Amino acid sequence: MMKIALLGITTDIREVLEALIEKGKNFDIGVFTSRPQVGEEIDCVDKIFAVRNVKEVKVQDYDLAVFVGDERLAKEYAHDWVNAGVKVINATEALSDYQEIPWAIAAVPIKECNIVNTIEGLSLPLAKAIYALKDLNIKDVKLTVLSGADIAGQDGMSELYNHTRKILMNEEPADKKVFPKTLAFNVIPQVGGFIGEETEEEWKLAVDIKRILGEKLKIHVNCALVPVFVGLGAFVNIGFTREVTPEEVRNIFNKAKGFLTVDSQKDGGYAALTDVQGEKDIFISRIRQDGGNDKGISFWIAGDARKTAAADLVELIVKMLKKEMK
Repeated sequence: MMKIALLGITTDIREVLEALIEKGKNFDIGVFTSRPQVGEEIDCVDKIFAVRNVKEVKVQDYDLAVFVGDERLAKEYAHDWVNAGVKVINATEALSDYQEIPWAIAAVPIKECNIVNTIEGLSLPLAKAIYALKDLNIKDVKLTVLSGADIAGQDGMSELYNHTRKILMNEEPADKKVFPKTLAFNVIPQVGGFIGEETEEEWKLAVDIKRILGEKLKIHVNCALVPVFVGLGAFVNIGFTREVTPEEVRNIFNKAKGFLTVDSQKDGGYAALTDVQGEKDIFISRIRQDGGNDKGISFWIAGDARKTAAADLVELIVKMLKKEMK
C-alpha cells in the first residue's frame, strides 16, 4: 500500500481527500498542518483522518508528499522530504522561483523527477482546457474570467451572503472587508490587488498558463467577480496558426478526460455556474467561430475550480506514484 502525506490547510486538504477516496485507490493517508488544534479531525466520506502536527511526521514512512494551500509550510519542509527520498507535489506558489522544478498538470507528460510544481485555483481548469487543444497549434489566447466569491474562501462567501441579506432587508451592507466593493447584485472588474494595469489574478492566470503551455504563448486575461457563491465561468478566445472548425474543437473535448460538452445551441443548452457546483469535470459550451479572427475559436467554460483542481491533483498523484513503483 502506497503511503501519502497531505500537508497544508485543512480546507484544501479535505478537497484532495474527497477526490482520493472517490478515486477508489487503496492509499494510506496521513494529514499534517503547521498548527493543528488538539484532537482535530477531518470527517470525509465516512472516514475520519486525524490532523497531526507536521513536526511529528516520520518522513521516511511515506512514498509521496503533497503540499496544498500553505506556502510557508511548503517552503520550509518540501526540500526536506525530497532529500529524504520522498516524491513531492507542491500545489502552492512557495517554490515558483526554483527554475529546476518542472511545472505539471495531469495531462502533461512528466519527466523522471522527485518534485513537481502544479498550478491550482482558477488557473487549473483554464490551463487544462487550453492544453487540450495544443495540437491545433495555438497562437494566442484571450480570456474573460468570471469568478464566484469562493475565490476568497469562506470569508468571501460569508461577505456575499451578509451583504445580499442586508440589501434585501433594505439595510446598508456591512463594512467591505474582503472585496473592494459590495459584490451582492454587482459585478466587480477586480480580482486581487492591482499590479500596474493588471490585477493579481489576471497576472497569475497568465503566468500559470504559460508555465504549462510555454512562455512564448501570447495571452491576455480579464477577470471579474460575480455575485455567486461557488464557481468559475470564462469565455475563451483562441487564435490558431490555421483555420480550425468548431467541430474539431468539439470532438477534442468530447474525447478528452475531465470534460463534459454541453452545447446544444438552444435556450438553456449550456452549462451555467449553478450547474457545476460540486462537479469535478470542466463543462464546455457555446463553441463557435471567432467573428473577429478567421483562424479563431470561442467557447465558454464553467466549473468548480476547487473540485477540478483536486481531481487533477489526484491524477498527478497517481502518475507520480506509478513512476515510484517502476
